[in-house]
Amino acid sequence: MKLYGWPVSPYTQKVKSYLLTRRIPFEDVVPTGAMLRRTIQGAVGRVIMPTVQHDGGGWLQDSSVIIDWMEAHHPGDSISPPGPRQRLAALLVELYADEWLPMAALHYRWNIEENAAFVRAEFARYALPWLPGMLGRRLIEPMAGKMSGYLPLLGVTPETIPGLEASTEALIAGLDVHLREHDFLLGGRPCIGDFALYGPLWAHLFRDPGSRWLLDDAPSVRAWMERLTTPAPLSGSFRADDVVPESLDFLFRDLFAEQWPYIASIHRAITSWLVDHPAAERLPRSLGTTDFTLGGRVGQRKLITAAAWMAQRPLDALAADRTASTAWLERVGGAEFLHTTAPARQIQRDFRLVLA
Repeated sequence: MKLYGWPVSPYTQKVKSYLLTRRIPFEDVVPTGAMLRRTIQGAVGRVIMPTVQHDGGGWLQDSSVIIDWMEAHHPGDSISPPGPRQRLAALLVELYADEWLPMAALHYRWNIEENAAFVRAEFARYALPWLPGMLGRRLIEPMAGKMSGYLPLLGVTPETIPGLEASTEALIAGLDVHLREHDFLLGGRPCIGDFALYGPLWAHLFRDPGSRWLLDDAPSVRAWMERLTTPAPLSGSFRADDVVPESLDFLFRDLFAEQWPYIASIHRAITSWLVDHPAAERLPRSLGTTDFTLGGRVGQRKLITAAAWMAQRPLDALAADRTASTAWLERVGGAEFLHTTAPARQIQRDFRLVLA
């Protein structure tokens, strides 16, 4: 099996850490630009990472899809908690890490000059390893410009940056408190939420030199990242009795106070769009913009419909056993989530999201 991706990619690191933790053999391939265009685009239809070519010859794309497939095809030491409340909590953290933390990851990468220069050099080293560094950096500039161009679409502007930075620092501080008492989010064994959080925190904030200082006063977070970078064989257990530790309440309260209203806006936009397009097979990538709040600052953000697909995962977990999670959700501000019904179901077909 081959995993294609760059070390600077948070979703690649999410998958890589999972594979190492589960002891699933793989070849770690850092693709050149030519390989991305020829091999990856030829297999999945676009230049994207991570991608996996499994031993049967088939291809997988999207970190959540890859990990789900591995869990199904490599039974044994699962990273899925046995209890419904913990399963839901793990998927909510994955939603937060995959769809909300990119604002922080991209801000610190592209708005700090030291990081932007470092990553441009990394892009050139991976994509064009045979060229001198200066020429390589010049040629990869369109790729760098595309990545930094996502910032205003995600709502990262001078008006929201103070709230974004305050929120990021609070996340790291809260995680450090929690991880003083727990090896991982839900006890002694990592879940999907651990790998999802690890991706942007390690690949962006810690690996990029200009933002590493954010972890200076978080030794427990750094130790947790080390456990996920060079993992030992799985041996620990999730917390008993399906308990979600109260020391994580801060994260879920922020999720439900700030991210979930954004998801709800996407749901409303999808519902409205489908009224006018009842025969549609796919949703547009975005459906306008909406106000959102982050760290007390209000901004505008694109309504990205793929986020509704990611939100289906915790909603499905909730639907499987609503009773088990009701009291916990009410405790952490998840009353609106508790009563949410997704407006339309999306599935991945031929590496594209389509309406089921």
